[in-house]
Amino acid sequence: MKKIAALALSAALLLSLAACAPAAGKPEDSKEPDTVTTPSATTGKYTNLSQQELLDAIAAYSGVSVVSTVNADGTPNIAIFTPGAAGDDSHIVFGLADNATKANLLRDKVAKMVFDIPNTAAETKEERHQGAVVKLELEEDQTVLDELKKGNEYITDASLVCKIVELLPVG
Repeated sequence: MKKIAALALSAALLLSLAACAPAAGKPEDSKEPDTVTTPSATTGKYTNLSQQELLDAIAAYSGVSVVSTVNADGTPNIAIFTPGAAGDDSHIVFGLADNATKANLLRDKVAKMVFDIPNTAAETKEERHQGAVVKLELEEDQTVLDELKKGNEYITDASLVCKIVELLPVG
């Protein structure tokens, strides 16, 4: 039983790692589907929030999220956290402690986040989870950061602000 659990965890970690990096031999700007976030092979359906719906859900703290980064040794890193709204239409903010996720984000400047709004009372699988996979880049433009800080008391010098690069469906 422990071996099965270890294999399942390993598979989840590998999928998260694949979500962080482009597929080997596939350019980052390729229009091919992301194999981690294609619609379910069983149902052919997926959920996806619009960017505004995502930002509204983050501002309302109505979902749960997982961020995926890559450690310096190439192994995957996954963390559960609550992102904050940065106050504009294209950024989110993290108040991460000094940990591997923060170090990875500062080093690589990229991460992927899965955001999920569960509805356990829903009648169908499709209604039980609304969400999106989000490609993120660390915002380093000081002018942008200063402007965001003016409008948001929760953004401090210790905060990590990330730009939403792309929304992908949850498969």
